[in-house]
Order: sequence, then structure tokens, then C-alpha cells
Amino acid sequence: MAWVSSTRGWGSSTRGVSSPATNTFVGGPAPGTRLGPVTGSYVQGGPIATGGTYVQGVQGAPIAPGGTYGSEDWQFVGNSQGAYEPVESLVYVGPGKGSVQKVGREDSRWRLLLIPFSIIMLALIGVLLFFVIRDQRSVVFESDVSVTATSVPFDCDAGFSNWLHGWSATKKSFCCRTQKKGCAVELKECVLWGDPHIKTFDTSRLVFYSTGDFWLVKAPRISMQGRFQATDWTKKNDKTDYSSMTSIIVGGDFIGQHKIEVQSMLGKIMCDGVEVLTEFGFSHCGGATITYNSAGSLVDQAMAFLPHKVVHLALPNNVMMQVNRWPNFVNAAIKMAKRPGQDGICGNYNGDPNDDMGKALHERFGTGVHEEELLFGAPIPLLIPKALPSDKRCPPERKKRAEAICHQQQTSLGWSFAECMGDVCDAHTAGQPSLQAEEMKKQMGQ
Repeated sequence: MAWVSSTRGWGSSTRGVSSPATNTFVGGPAPGTRLGPVTGSYVQGGPIATGGTYVQGVQGAPIAPGGTYGSEDWQFVGNSQGAYEPVESLVYVGPGKGSVQKVGREDSRWRLLLIPFSIIMLALIGVLLFFVIRDQRSVVFESDVSVTATSVPFDCDAGFSNWLHGWSATKKSFCCRTQKKGCAVELKECVLWGDPHIKTFDTSRLVFYSTGDFWLVKAPRISMQGRFQATDWTKKNDKTDYSSMTSIIVGGDFIGQHKIEVQSMLGKIMCDGVEVLTEFGFSHCGGATITYNSAGSLVDQAMAFLPHKVVHLALPNNVMMQVNRWPNFVNAAIKMAKRPGQDGICGNYNGDPNDDMGKALHERFGTGVHEEELLFGAPIPLLIPKALPSDKRCPPERKKRAEAICHQQQTSLGWSFAECMGDVCDAHTAGQPSLQAEEMKKQMGQ
């Protein structure tokens, strides 16, 4: 590449550096022509100031030490020390003969471009890292949720209202251990059958012959009441004013203040006063499931001669009820765990049968349900029996013993001498059939 002289400067991208001793280039400007120390221009025939820059093709351009030509550096290394000598054209003169030497360097233009390029690259890397970290956090979070969801084998809220019969043993164990749900509890049963015999939760036994509406189970959130009425069978065949349970009703906050009533075959199955299940099937009322079929054990085996019409109530809090519907009365079995503050003619469920005997329960509940607490649509009159049990209910020897016991009993409101006689005369056996059932069989020629 030639160094082209001009009247104002040298034109080249090669930096030429003047000799520090003579401040001139061999073959350069004429002696005696001076330039500024740094920014002077080359003038034909004059010396070149140290530090001047020569740029090819640009007249009057300054010459700086360590000038650049293309992608190569040129450096003054001393007279007779370099391989090149700057002349009007760059001429190779051989090692040790020239005054400039070629050295490698990067093009300064790339250095200038490297700064914004680096900034852009760092910004892109930062953005990329932001999204990677965010996605990783999202993946970790979702993974944690997934692991948590899949690591919990059971949902202890699902089916809790029927956990006793609806959950597997494994689910009961897990939910009891982790959430104190589904833990083993003792479920006891109160059974009412016939005219009517009652076996309480604490296994005491009595008869309840009064007519009226009475509490079966009374607890803060659970209400169960029974309607007891004298039937044509007892009036015509037994010649007594003793009652049988003709309807049973369930309500309370535990089923969302709904009411389920199951009457004898003379009546209906109702939810909130509206008839449901006129034939076999199932329905719902609040939190309860009502199933009507012919399955289920008999509460009173003496009624096996009639077709079975059984209503099963699956209620929240693991309360279950079976109601056997007969032509003019019902039998019932209530199974549940003990509730705080519970009482009723099914007993107080405290494990002591002695305080659930006939007299004690009549004294607490013998006057019936107060009207403001009544679940039935309208009350029926309270009637405390006066007729003594017949000989077929109470044979002479047993009657004599019952009279001695009942004369010693302090009678009170709701507990009459006649009812005490009926209670003492009753055999108090869980499997004792009702006399009404026996009379029905005889009437039907069974």
C-alpha cells in the first residue's frame, strides 16, 4: 500500500511514527518542513512531528505514534532495527534495515462495537435467566402441589357424613391419624317396637304406653321425635289405651334444619312436609339419604309374616335409622354415637342403665314435647294410660308382683300406676314380640 504525499497530509490507515532522532521519515517530506507536535499535517518535503497521524487519502490528517493500517500495527523500533522502511510506498527492506516493524493487533472498530454488543448480550442473558428462574420456580411450586396432592392418599372431607359405612378401613386409619376424622367410636342402638317396647342406648328396657308426641333423642344439633297413638288393634283386641309408635320424625341443624318424617303404611314418607318415595327407590333431604326397599333386619321378628317395607336413613354425623313400616304402626332402630347433652326416651347414653328405667324416663319426658319444640305439623293430645294390662299381657302371678312394686313407687306426672304395671309386667326381653303383632297374626289366621 502506498503512502501518498499531498500538500496537507499523508493518506493511509497505517500509522507511521517518525524517528525520534530526526523526526523524519526516510523518503518522506523534504527536510525543514515542520509539523505541529501532535496534530500537525504532513507537508511535502518537511519533517514529521513525533506523534503525528497519517491517514491515506485524507489531506492534512494528523499523524499519531503507533499508527494503524488495516488490521496491522506499525511501530518504530529504531534505525536499522525493523524489517520495513516507510517510503512513498511501503517497501520491504529486510530484517535490520527498516525503521518500522509489523505487529499484530485487533481492529479498533471491533473494540468500539464490543461494548454495546456486550451490553446487549448481558441484557439478553439477564432476561433469559429471569424467565428460566421464574419457570423453575413455577415448576417447583406446581411440582410441590402435585406431590402434596398425590402424596395424600385420601380426602378426609369427602364422604365424612357417612364415614362409618362409606370409608375403607385404610381411609379411616389415615384420616384418624392425620385429621382426627373417622376415628373408631362406639355406636350404640336404641330400638323401639310394638306397643311400644324400648331398649335404650344403655340397654335398659321399658314400655312407653302414653299417647302423645315424645322426644326419642334430644341433643343440641339432633332432634328425633316419635308420635305414639293407641291403635284399633289395641283398642279392639287388647281392650287397653296403650299406644304404638305411628310416626317418627328427624330434624335439627345436622341436616340443615330439614325434616324427614316416616309414617306407617297408612301415611307417607315426607321431606319438609312433601311426600317422597311412594314406591321403592331413594331420595335426598338436606344432608340425608333416604332409601326405601325391602331389605334390612326386622326389629320385631313377630312381623316377619308381612311384606317388608323398610326406610333407611343415612344421616350426617354417622347417625343411621331404620324404620320398618307396618299397616298401622312403625318399628325403629336408631344407631349413633353419643352426643353431648343427649337425652330422650332412648336414654341419656351415659353408660348407666339404672337412670334410664321406666320411671326415670317418664319423669323426664312423660309430659311430651313442648309445642314450640315440636317437629310434627300439629300436636296431638297427651293421654297417660289408666287401663291396667290384661291377663294375656300380665298373667295373675306376675300382676300380683307388679302391683306390689308399683304401689311402692312414687308416682309422678307422666308415670301412672297403670303404666308402671305395664312396665313391670313386660318381659323386658329384646326379642319379645309385640302383642299387637301376635293379635294381627291371629286375626289373619297365620
